[in-house]
Amino acid sequence: MGEVLGHITWPVVLVGAYKDGRHNVMTAAWVSQVSLDPTLVMVSVGPARFTHDMIADTGEFVVSVLARDQEREGSFCGSKSGREVDKVAALGLKTRAAAKIKVPLIEGCISNLECRLVARYPAGDHTLFIGEVVASHVERPDAVPLLMYRGRWGGFAR
Repeated sequence: MGEVLGHITWPVVLVGAYKDGRHNVMTAAWVSQVSLDPTLVMVSVGPARFTHDMIADTGEFVVSVLARDQEREGSFCGSKSGREVDKVAALGLKTRAAAKIKVPLIEGCISNLECRLVARYPAGDHTLFIGEVVASHVERPDAVPLLMYRGRWGGFAR
C-alpha cells in the first residue's frame, strides 16, 4: 500500500500553533483545501504530536507553505519534537504577528494562512483539523513550492 500512496504528490508545509507563550511548528504534507466558500483547509496531525493538543486547545493554527529552498526547515521541523526543542529559535526563523489570530507567521515562506478551527475528525491514526482561513499572506508568489513525492523532497518544473 505504501508504494502506491508514495505516488501521490503532497505540498510540504509548516503547521504552527501557539499556547501559553510557546510557539511551535511541525512539518506536514497531508494538507489540502477542502472548500472555497468559506475557504477551508485541512491538516492531518498525529495525536502524539506536540502541535496536536496546541491546536485542539486553542482552536487556531497557521499553515506556512514552504518553498523548494526551505528543505532544511522542513526536515528539521519534521524530525524534532517541540516538547524538547524550540524549533523557531533553533532555526533562527523570523516571525511576525498574525493579523487575526495569536499564532505567529513564519517569514520567508511562500505564503501563510491564518486558520480558526471549525471542525476536527478522528481519522485512523491522525486527527483531521479543518480550519477556516481568516487571513492570508503571500510573500514569495514566484517561488517553487517544496513537494514530497515517493518519500523524497522535490519541486516541480514549470
